[in-house]
Order: sequence, then structure tokens, then C-alpha cells
Amino acid sequence: MRAMILAAGYGTRLRPLTDKRPKCLMPVMNRPLLGLWLGRLASWGVERAVVNTHYLADMVHAYLEEQTPEELEVAISPEPEILGTGGGPVAARELLGPEPFLLVNADVLATAQVPKLLERLKSEDAVAVLGLVDEARFNTVALDQEGRVLGFKGQEGLSVFNWLTYSGLAALSPRLFKYLPPSGRSSLIDGLKAAIAAGDKVLGQPLAGFWDDLGTPERLIMLHRRLAHSPPAGLRGLSPEGPLLLGPGTRLENGVQVKGFAVLGQGARAEAGAFLNEVVLLPGARVTAGAVVEQAVLGDDFVASGHLEGGAYA
Repeated sequence: MRAMILAAGYGTRLRPLTDKRPKCLMPVMNRPLLGLWLGRLASWGVERAVVNTHYLADMVHAYLEEQTPEELEVAISPEPEILGTGGGPVAARELLGPEPFLLVNADVLATAQVPKLLERLKSEDAVAVLGLVDEARFNTVALDQEGRVLGFKGQEGLSVFNWLTYSGLAALSPRLFKYLPPSGRSSLIDGLKAAIAAGDKVLGQPLAGFWDDLGTPERLIMLHRRLAHSPPAGLRGLSPEGPLLLGPGTRLENGVQVKGFAVLGQGARAEAGAFLNEVVLLPGARVTAGAVVEQAVLGDDFVASGHLEGGAYA
């Protein structure tokens, strides 16, 4: 079994955090998303994971060299020019091989058993099986009563039974490549539309369990709040013991107060008398003496002073 992790994107909605760190390396409870996916793929018996890279690629390459599970082979598909959700898999087709494969967006967190999508793809000879969730913000996939994808919001003439959201998790047949341009940037959705128009079978599979796209700093804080207080099944291993999670080399000076939760990445520190309320500090971030930080994410090496509340700082 093989898989591709889409990790080349810019993470624009998470700026300014992603000015120094690619979104695929954004930590959840101090564990980068990419590492979480590598671990899950290995646990499912995936033998090779192909990771495409573009934005801050050197950081991703360095992480893969140090953190890939021993039982998983990782192949890198570099993109000098970003190729998109369709062009990325096309460029990696030789690395993926001739068999159906899993496709994973590195910037989502989910507890679903994604290999079940691959089982359905093979059993029903589909060109794609899309993992779907009900997320009102993004419900753009049109389904019929049998679970076949009819198209996407904006297309005319759809007789829709249900609208759902593409989760960023899918199983694909190499047959899909004939519906995508042989090179250059392209969209997976455009390839799926072409496959549907040609009469090929594209299926949707509602996913059980937790899912989040971590698209904004506010959602990153919401996720950490949930993991700190009531983690969903499948993510309890990320939950800290108590309200405080400290990475290697962190430091809390005398009189630091913590309310809600505080997650400090490697080398982060809070100086004497600082007040932390629902905060995530990325590696090297510092809260100066007496400063107040509430419901915020501090980016790599950011120095906070005064009173900061809400959003992201870098």
C-alpha cells in the first residue's frame, strides 16, 4: 500500500505563523502534523509515503530525514513550481506506482481509518473515493442517495441528495491521471469533474470520528482547548496531563500563572510573573516578565510583551 501526503502549500490562512514554518510542520500538542500522518500511515501498513514539497521545502526535507518512522519508506517529490492538488500527484506518479493509493492533505487532523476508502475503491472499481465530512463552511460536494459524487457546487443540473465537504482524505486510482493534464499545475477537483463527465465512478464516503482542517489560528486554539479538556477518541494520546505541556528546553520562571492551558514548544519560555491563558508557543517563543497572553499562538522566536489577546503573532 502506498500513499501521498500533500505538503507543498503555503498555509496562507495561518499567516503570520507560516511565514517561518510550513503548515505541514505546524505542531499540535508539540507534534507536527506531518509527523502525525507519517505515524498513522505506518500503523496502517503503508510501505511508501510520497511527500510533495515546495514552500520552505528545506525545512520539510530536514524533518523527514530526522523523523520518518523506520518501518516507512518516504520518497520526496519536489516541486520547483507549486503544482496543486492535481498536478502534485501527476508529477509523483512514478513514485506512487501502478496501484491505487491513498491521498492525504498534511494540514488536516482526523481519526478516520482512511484505508477503508481504498478498500471501497477496489471493491467498486471506482476512479476515486472521497472521504467526506459535514462541515457547513465548506459543503460543496454533491452526492446522490447511493453515495456517488455527482459534481461540485457551482455546476448546473445537479440533482443533489446531500451536500458534504471533501475532507482532504481520499483513495485514488491511477486511472484518474488520464483526466488531468500531463504536466503543470492542476486541481484534483477539475480531474474529478472530468472523470464524472466521462461516466467514470467517483464515490463519496462519510467519515466517522473527529476532523479539523486547522485553517486559522483561532481553530488551532480551539483544537488545543479540546485536546486539553475533552479529547475525542483517537486523539487522547495527544492530551497533556494537566493544563501545561512543556517541550524540550522550555523554561517557566517564578510566578508564571497558567489558566486554561499552555503549550510551550522546544526552547520556549515564560519569564517571571507572566500570565498565560489558553496559549500555544511555537519553538523559541518568549513571554517577557509580567506580560499577559490570552487565547493566542506565538510564532517561532516571537517575543511577547504587554497584553496580547487573540489571533497569532510572529
